[in-house]
Amino acid sequence: MSDTLRRIAARGTEYSDPLAAIDWDAADLLRPWLPPALLSLAGLGHQADMPRETLNRFSRIEFARLCAAGLWLEGLLISRVTGRGFPADRPSEARVMLQEVREESGHGLMFLEMIDRAGLAGVPLLGPTRLLSAVAHRLGPDDAEFWAMVFVGETVTDQLALKAMAAPADSICPVARRVLSLHHRDEARHIAAARALLEGRLRAMSAARRRVFAGALRFLLERFLAATLYPTPASLAELEIDDPRTAALAARRCPERRALAEACARPALALLADHGLSGPADRR
Repeated sequence: MSDTLRRIAARGTEYSDPLAAIDWDAADLLRPWLPPALLSLAGLGHQADMPRETLNRFSRIEFARLCAAGLWLEGLLISRVTGRGFPADRPSEARVMLQEVREESGHGLMFLEMIDRAGLAGVPLLGPTRLLSAVAHRLGPDDAEFWAMVFVGETVTDQLALKAMAAPADSICPVARRVLSLHHRDEARHIAAARALLEGRLRAMSAARRRVFAGALRFLLERFLAATLYPTPASLAELEIDDPRTAALAARRCPERRALAEACARPALALLADHGLSGPADRR
């Protein structure tokens, strides 16, 4: 594992501050920040009747929710990996973790800037996260389960970002695309690190403990997807639509949105299934 981590750390030697790498004056409010097909009401017919200005506003709300998810996840990661200090007797691990703290802090500042520019500072953009946060705080960087959860969280949000970046270059705001690109650049390395750290800890994980975690994973995953990939009534209220609570519930039940959420989770679940940490993965 040390050789893998050394290679990952070598790719993260140089640090570029994302706040300084973005032309913030190019944040265009007249263009969508996410492709319409990725917006959470896309499968319900609501978007077809929205004026362009409202649809663009909705895309900023959805982008800000993705940023809020990143802020929450990265805050949990930083708090857990720094809580016990860094393992000087495992320099490859310490170096990778320190790089992640540095980069995740930069991502967090970048996400805050985007939320501010979307005009959504202070709006509750995420669904309930208390249970997930409590579970994360019971685990630490020496636990395989911790890195399994990091791997899932980072992979799901990165998959959604990749889908957004697959849209034609001129179809979304250039600053939004730049934020997604800078985050993905580092996140690809973070996902590889989470996988290596997970695999390095699996040897010490008993078969019984694997079964317990596999049984809990779907329960935790459903709550994670609900908190991060589905709209909240408060976020939909920013659109001034009728009955935002009912619209949020409809999005949770929408087959198209559920299919998108499952697609974002599938790569992580496939790898965990290979290690006996989840049920058989749907590899369609």
